[in-house]
Amino acid sequence: MKHVVPLALKFVLWSTVLFSIFTIFNPPLLLIFFIVLATTVVSYVLGDLFVLPSFGNFFAVIADLPLAFAAIWLCSYALIEPTINMAYASFFAALAIAAIEAFFHVFMEKRVLDETDEHKTPRWFGQGRWATEFAEEYEERKESDDRS
Repeated sequence: MKHVVPLALKFVLWSTVLFSIFTIFNPPLLLIFFIVLATTVVSYVLGDLFVLPSFGNFFAVIADLPLAFAAIWLCSYALIEPTINMAYASFFAALAIAAIEAFFHVFMEKRVLDETDEHKTPRWFGQGRWATEFAEEYEERKESDDRS
């Protein structure tokens, strides 16, 4: 149930981008709606539920760009028209979606993803796991040396 709101928000964001770009080619709106629905679900499952918790926002945005381009281009190629203009439109739509996804991932990390699960893969950096603490031990040794 916690995935309904983010999925709906993602659907609205992708709809805005794809309807504004692909209506130029004058296809039936139902085809654009189907493209939005299919690509949103695929991107949510692959990018937001697998890549984002494992690798973080930066790598998820990098992965979303080719994923969005491939999904949009394949759907538009099959359903609307197999021309080079569909590839250009898909590329520019993927660029806009990648920019939007950077902010959507912040929302996902703060509101949806539960970082307390132990089965999640730890992130590569930013966890502070390489930090060392030796200052307190050094200070204790110095005080004991001063007493003798």
